[in-house]
Amino acid sequence: MNARTTFCAAVLFVVSAAVAVGQNSGTLRLTSALPKVDGVIGAKEYTLAVDAAGMQLGLSLSADTLFVALSAPTTGWVAVGLGSTRMDGAVMYIGFVGPDKDQLKVQQGTGHRHADMDTNSPQQYSLSESNGRTSMELALPASSFIAKGQKTLDLVVAMGGADSFVSMHKAKAGLTIGIAQ
Repeated sequence: MNARTTFCAAVLFVVSAAVAVGQNSGTLRLTSALPKVDGVIGAKEYTLAVDAAGMQLGLSLSADTLFVALSAPTTGWVAVGLGSTRMDGAVMYIGFVGPDKDQLKVQQGTGHRHADMDTNSPQQYSLSESNGRTSMELALPASSFIAKGQKTLDLVVAMGGADSFVSMHKAKAGLTIGIAQ
C-alpha cells in the first residue's frame, strides 16, 4: 500500500464510521423493570439495545422516566442527543470521565455547534471508564422528550477521542426509535 492508498482507506473508514444507522432501529416499550443508573451497563438491563457505529445504546421507558445508556470504545467523551437524528436541534448530554471528577453538560445543538442549556437536567446520571470504554447512563423526565401518543423518538449518538466538550467526534449515528405507548 502506498501513502495515497493508505490515506484513502483511512478517509473511507472515518466516513463509514460516521454514516447514520438505518431509519428505524427498534421499538421502545413501557416497562416496570427499571435500570440502575450506576455507570455499569448490564447485558439485559435495558429493554431496547441497539448497536450504532460501534457504540452500544440502551433504552428503557417507565411511566415517567426515559433511561438512556451509551457505551463506546473510547477513553474520551460520549454523547446522546434527543429530538433529532443530527446534532442540529438535539438536546445533547455530553460526558466524560475526567482526572478529578466526571463531567457532564446538557447542550442544545444548533447547526454544527452546541451551547450550554439551563434546562433538561437529568434526574440522575453516571459515567464510567473501564477497559478502553466510556459509558454514560441517564435518567430523564420522559415527558421532556416523549409526548402522549408520540410514535417515534429521534436520537443521535457520538463519541470523541478526548476528555473535552469541544473536540470533534470520531463516530456518530442518527437513529429513529419506534415507541409503543
